[in-house]
Amino acid sequence: MPVNIEQASQNLNSKLISENNNININNNINNINNINNINNINNNNNNNNNNEKKFLSEFLRLKIEGNQLFKVKEFEKANQRFKQLNNLILSNKQISNEIITKEQMIGIIQTQIRACLLTNDWKTSVESCTKLLELDPNNLKAFRQRAKSYKHLKDYDESILDLERLLELDPKNNFAKLELKNIKNLIK
Repeated sequence: MPVNIEQASQNLNSKLISENNNININNNINNINNINNINNINNNNNNNNNNEKKFLSEFLRLKIEGNQLFKVKEFEKANQRFKQLNNLILSNKQISNEIITKEQMIGIIQTQIRACLLTNDWKTSVESCTKLLELDPNNLKAFRQRAKSYKHLKDYDESILDLERLLELDPKNNFAKLELKNIKNLIK
């Protein structure tokens, strides 16, 4: 029996509304409903079905909480939820690959990167940018944000490599030109 994403979303929505009356989660519920391939999961084994339901429930909770915390500028807490979400996805790769689309994963990682930058969590930012570049190898923002994070970590060589790659992809990128010059001056 396929997992009913709408029912799972509605149940989770009701709980969050009672806890967070001032937070509008309708936009996030619409995003979650875009998990198109949920009904394609093979549910021959009840144990697998239960694991999938547990995964989906936890996935939805962490994603919605992370997005809502980000919206109300609780960036530290949002970053923690996204770390938990990434750990959940990594520890359940088979299930997550069947449920989460590439585009959804990119969106989750991009929001986490923004939370990392706003909380100066440079190490997690580097890790998240690297994950994003695995999914989207020419993502200009990921190269820019990772270069910025490396700079804050004083890993200037890696920052320079990302800025040079950014300039290969976008030769007119003024940020990359200026940062490259600044970093080279730092290491003189």
